[in-house]
Amino acid sequence: MDLKTIIKILILMFFSVASSQAIEPVYRLDDIVVTASRTESPLKEAPANITIITSEEMEQKGVTTLVDVFKEEPGLSTKSWTGTIKQSNIDIRGYGESAPQNVLFLIDGRRVNNVDMSGADLAQIPVGMIERVEIYRGSASVMFGDNASGGAVNIILKKGEGTPKVMARMLGGSYNLFAPSLSVAGGYKKFSYFLLTSSYDTDGYRENQAVQMKDVFGNFSVNPLKNLTINIKTGHHRDKYGMPGPVLWQNLISGTAKRTDASTPSDNASTEDNFVDMEADIKLTEGVKFSIGGSYRNRHTSTYFHSSGVFLGIPFTLDNEGMGRLETYGFTPKIVIDRPLYRLKNTFTIGFDYYKSPTTLESSGVFSWFGTTPSHTIADIDKTDYGIYLNEKIYPFSNLILDIGYRIHKAIYDSRYTDYFTPAYSTAHHSHEQKEAFRTSINYAFSKTGNAFITYAKSFRFPATDELVNVQTGAITTNLNPQTGWEINIGARWNPFKFIGGTLTFFQSKNNDEIFYNPYTYTNANHERTKRQGVETQFNFIVTENIKLGIGYSYTDAKFDGKQLINGTDVDGNSIPLVPKNKFSANISYSFDNFIINLITVYNGNRYAISDQLNSHRKLPGYTICDMNISYKYKNFEALFGIKNLTGKEYSELGVASTGTERINLYPSPERQYFLRFMYTFGS
Repeated sequence: MDLKTIIKILILMFFSVASSQAIEPVYRLDDIVVTASRTESPLKEAPANITIITSEEMEQKGVTTLVDVFKEEPGLSTKSWTGTIKQSNIDIRGYGESAPQNVLFLIDGRRVNNVDMSGADLAQIPVGMIERVEIYRGSASVMFGDNASGGAVNIILKKGEGTPKVMARMLGGSYNLFAPSLSVAGGYKKFSYFLLTSSYDTDGYRENQAVQMKDVFGNFSVNPLKNLTINIKTGHHRDKYGMPGPVLWQNLISGTAKRTDASTPSDNASTEDNFVDMEADIKLTEGVKFSIGGSYRNRHTSTYFHSSGVFLGIPFTLDNEGMGRLETYGFTPKIVIDRPLYRLKNTFTIGFDYYKSPTTLESSGVFSWFGTTPSHTIADIDKTDYGIYLNEKIYPFSNLILDIGYRIHKAIYDSRYTDYFTPAYSTAHHSHEQKEAFRTSINYAFSKTGNAFITYAKSFRFPATDELVNVQTGAITTNLNPQTGWEINIGARWNPFKFIGGTLTFFQSKNNDEIFYNPYTYTNANHERTKRQGVETQFNFIVTENIKLGIGYSYTDAKFDGKQLINGTDVDGNSIPLVPKNKFSANISYSFDNFIINLITVYNGNRYAISDQLNSHRKLPGYTICDMNISYKYKNFEALFGIKNLTGKEYSELGVASTGTERINLYPSPERQYFLRFMYTFGS
């Protein structure tokens, strides 16, 4: 089925909802979002395909980690290198392997992406702390700068109010999963608080897949003066986890390996992450608000790799220890003017983003083959970002909004590489890059319950710090260009009746100098051009008073565009690896008395493995996963029993092709899992 046929079918589906009976809107158009413009506004005024997922919806669907939130969302795909929440990534609109650098994660507007290639650490955000999640599909570079080419995810934390409430939660399940948490929330006069402490321990589905995590989060707010609000957020995260490595696909087929095997049974890593975020909101006068934010983050990672085997008939061993230190200082003032302009309703935002991120990557080890070769290297890379942005939202008519945004952004890199055993390789490098982003949109409310929008945006992405480090030598790469692109979105949301709703979005984007990893040269490089186009849609139905049905579908066509040689082969027109063209999801819920039963089905289409830009290997097969759960609620007590991967499907979200051979390394995903969750609230 080609794209034109899919578009025709979806348009018919979108407009056919008007003749359906008893359908619930997938979008509540008056819901407030902040991700589109960094200011609060109704969803119907957002010129993008945005999904809001509330904490109540997450609880009902049996979400146990943050990754679960995204698995059924159109236009998104998930993957994990470890098969657990650690080293998990979210892809929006088909960036494949480089998704962690093209999808921006925020906590209440604060950037949480690491400046290195690992992207955001989704393990450090416990679901018990989340009030809602806003998923912004498409370029958000104008408002947030770097890393937002594919989209942005803004996680809004819970706040306290009223009399004190204590919630105790206990989660247990397969693979010795044990995850208790305790939260306390409330407010007194001008002060409010929400505190959470939690742990998460599991042995994992595979050998050497154990994860142990501990978190402490706090969200505080105080109003010392009538026109002043001070918000403080702080958190501490600590974890240890195993890295089981891949399993060769051919060995799984032949039966010489099991899905639960670990090819690297000794590899492990740990993380400690601390942050504090402060923001003061000052109402200067009627319709004028000044906000000034500051943040500090300190992250430390440790990794240990051990491998051994036989190469060319000669035994070899490799022991390597890695250490990463990252600090981030942020300063983010902004002014929002919400006043009429020539009698026209108008909101103007101007702000400044400053982030400084000193990073140290240290590696030491011993390689034994034809003798012993020690190594010890340190790469110090300091990245400093300066960004000025502005956004004008004006209403020429009551049902028409014009939205124009602009950003100019500068990134400065100071790199120093030291090789203690081969000093001749040591080097230093200074560089700076400056790029602009632009967004213009028209949003038309064709009824009280429907709106349509068209948006054109220009985006950019600067190299991550360790993209500047040569994988083989550790030396600094000096010829990597920033990535730039443009995108157009055409979409609509419509709730024609009280129980009818749907959304439909078409998009096309093109990137220049897209940054990717070349497996043949072991370096990061630029693709001259890439192209993406597709469609995303969601519908919800209430079949009866007790039965609700939701359907989602997305088509994503991501290709290399224009002549581009990789290992001497032109990849023009080839598919970008790890991007499924088709994704379908359906969920049905049945409620009776105090019970709710949910059945969720998600299909992800086939896709090429990572490093297969030549499209020369067989595709990773598509897979369909079914989850179900039943929840019970009585007064202050809640219980939920769930099964993930109900049918026990054997599949792998992630695979990596071996260059020069037909081999593919798979990272098997878990089979059937059971879990049970209890919650009790004191004081509500």
